[in-house]
Amino acid sequence: MAKCKTPPTTPGEQIAQQILNNYDIKSAEDVQDVLKQIFGPIFESMLKGEMENHLGHKKHERSEDGDNVRNGYSHPL
Repeated sequence: MAKCKTPPTTPGEQIAQQILNNYDIKSAEDVQDVLKQIFGPIFESMLKGEMENHLGHKKHERSEDGDNVRNGYSHPL
């Protein structure tokens, strides 16, 4: 008997179905590549936010005291 297709009900199932519909996944390596494409920008954004929180200012902005700058953003003396 054929498997009865039920529509995805949870947000996670809906996202998984969209991934399967939009990407040609045939192997575990394909899954890894898709996950890198999806989660890479998410993690990058999280790390940038963490750095901004740690330094107390956004990228390309100076802190009030000028002590905490990102590597490569200070001028040599």
